[in-house]
Formats: sequence, structure tokens, C-alpha cells
Amino acid sequence: MANSTEYWVVALYSGLAITGLLGNLWVLLSVTGEMFRCCRPQWSNVRCKPTMLCSATIYLLILSVVDLISMLPVPLLATDIIHNEWPFGLFLCKLIFFCEGANKSLSPLVLTALSADRYVAVCRATLVWLRRSKFALLLLLACFCFSLFFIMPVVYYAEINNMVDANYKEHPKCVVQMSRNFDIAHVFTCYLIPLLLICSVYVAILHRLYRHTHNSTVGRRTSISLGRVLKCSVFVVAYYFVCWTPYWALRIVAIIQGLFIYQHFFMIDDRVDRQMLP
Repeated sequence: MANSTEYWVVALYSGLAITGLLGNLWVLLSVTGEMFRCCRPQWSNVRCKPTMLCSATIYLLILSVVDLISMLPVPLLATDIIHNEWPFGLFLCKLIFFCEGANKSLSPLVLTALSADRYVAVCRATLVWLRRSKFALLLLLACFCFSLFFIMPVVYYAEINNMVDANYKEHPKCVVQMSRNFDIAHVFTCYLIPLLLICSVYVAILHRLYRHTHNSTVGRRTSISLGRVLKCSVFVVAYYFVCWTPYWALRIVAIIQGLFIYQHFFMIDDRVDRQMLP
């Protein structure tokens, strides 16, 4: 039977899932409504630039869809926590790792693409082709294909194993065990490098806006508020960092501990081998 702590964990998961669900549905409705008004100008007074419609909105839509997919396993995980066993079979076990993999591997890549799109819009406005729908869809396809290199191995190796508790009772659990090299590549590709690129992109954007507003009379009269852009940029980077760092920090600690353990056993084996030499 589940104890009070496990019920609190389930309540926390459920609250986060409901908040994320409402937030992503709001984003989907807002973005699709804007796209509908832009695509049907005779029904609205809103006039939209094609590039404005075709790039950022697509990235936002995909981000929301990926986040919604990642919330599908929450009821299954809640059941697993409460009953302390996985009763749903191997297919659903692999499915939850696919949903989690999409969130961990694809979302950072899409967020990086969105940040690059903002950089092009502000700092390289003449490169209009980089913000068209065809390029955005092609880039998203490339991100999806690249993320499969990290999603599919996890799905393939996901399995149901019997775990033994403190009372020596076995419980079937949905688990996966990946190699240390996979973890290192995953951390660098889906966390550290995207975080570095996102921070660099927004620093470049803020530098460009700062120069624009201080070095030209037109810039001083522009309707773009540097303080507002600064707050939005810092919020995007901070949100990404705060949300992903706890998980990835644990992964990094586990990798470092594994490297130290490996080095320790290697040194022991080396000393044993030297002692056995004649």
C-alpha cells in the first residue's frame, strides 16, 4: 500500500500535469487563433507578415504539442507509484519512455531553433528565407530525426524487471539502463550545448538592441522596449535552465560518480595485476 509521501508525490505530479496541460492548451488556442485570423484576413482586421506567421508560430506549436505528449504517461506513473508495481505491460512501458524521450531530447532542440529564429528576426532581418514555413518545417524534421538517435535506443532497451523492496518482496517495474557513453552524449547534445547556444543567442540579441537604441535617433524613438525584451529573454533562458537543470544535474552527478567508480576499480585491477607479476 502507498504511504502518505507517495500520495503527495502523485498529487504533485498531477498538479504539474494539469498546470502544463492548461498552459499548453492556452498556447495552442492562442497561436492557432492568430494563424486563423492571419489566414482569413476578410474575417479580421489583423494584417500579418508571412514570415511572422510562418516561423515562430510553428516552433511554438510544436513545443506545445511535444509538452502535451510528455504528459500522457502521468496517469500511468501515478498508478505505478501508488501500487508500487507496473501493471500495464511492455508496450505501454516503452510508450512512456518514448513520451519522456520526446520531452527530454526534442524539446531542447526545438527551443534552440526558436531562439535562433528570434536571432535572425532581430540581428539578420535580411535573411528572410530562414524564417519561412518551408525552412522551419525542414529544420523541425531534422530536429526530430536527430532526436530519434536518443529516443529509440531508450525505447528499445526499456523493459519490465522485478525489483526487490526492503521486505524482500518483488515488484514488476518499468525500467531502462543505458550505457555511460550514451548518458554523456545525451547530456551534452540535449542540455549543455542547447543551453550554451540559447544563452549566446539572447546575449547577441540584447547587445544588438542595446546598440540600436543608443546609437540611433530612430532607435531611441522605437516602440520596442529594451527593458521588456531583456525581461522576456532572461525569462526564456531562466525558465529553460530552472526546469531542466535538476534532472540533468542528477544525470551529470551519476556520470561523474560512475567515472570515479570505474577509475577506482581500474586502479585496483592495475595494482592486483602488478602484484601478480613475477
